[in-house]
Amino acid sequence: MTVTGKNKTLPQLSHSAFWDIDLTNLDFDRYGDFTIIRVFERGTPKDIQQIINYYGNARIINSLLNASSLQPRAIALGQIFFDISPNQFACSRPSQQVMSYSQY
Repeated sequence: MTVTGKNKTLPQLSHSAFWDIDLTNLDFDRYGDFTIIRVFERGTPKDIQQIINYYGNARIINSLLNASSLQPRAIALGQIFFDISPNQFACSRPSQQVMSYSQY
């Protein structure tokens, strides 16, 4: 168990969500949004509990709500764990992209 300078125990995550990353080098504070989203999209139930314990509900909710894209599993888990409605996720809202069409 590794402890950070803030006396928070780092999460012990499985490789199911982080098959492509060396977890011993992952900076959980600097890459919090990435870590939260990856765990909610691909992590095990134990991984999710570890992330909730480490970051807390408010940080996780903020990361999920403001993500530009999420797998359907992450949205569903956000709804289940935090009672978030589907239309609250930024990635679920219609794009505000401006459409420009040629007159030709």
